[in-house]
Amino acid sequence: MEAINEHSIVILCGETGCGKITQVPQFLYEAGFGSSKSRVHSGIIGVTQPRRVAVLSTVKRVAYELGLHLGKEVGFQVRYGKWFGDNCSIQFMTDGILLKEVQNDILLSRSSVIILDEAHERSLNKTF
Repeated sequence: MEAINEHSIVILCGETGCGKITQVPQFLYEAGFGSSKSRVHSGIIGVTQPRRVAVLSTVKRVAYELGLHLGKEVGFQVRYGKWFGDNCSIQFMTDGILLKEVQNDILLSRSSVIILDEAHERSLNKTF
């Protein structure tokens, strides 16, 4: 959390299954990120995954572990579906959804932090 508060970009490397994508959003949420009440970290915690299936399984696990409502405080958006409320704190999404967000808002002003999972699988071969 100290590194995230002190730097605008943090690269976190770890073994598969160590909790990078399930635990880090929870730490951020508990530290006040994603809260509309926070003056410093207001805006959603955006978490991207390269594949739809990963989005759906991860969002369910994080909502359950935090004891929050899926579709309200923790939500998701994929190409043909979305489920999140107005007070969403953590939003899981595919890469394509993040690219569309950037097209509409280059500064991603709706977000307090963006977590990119599977960074080695990224490509710019997406077309809209």
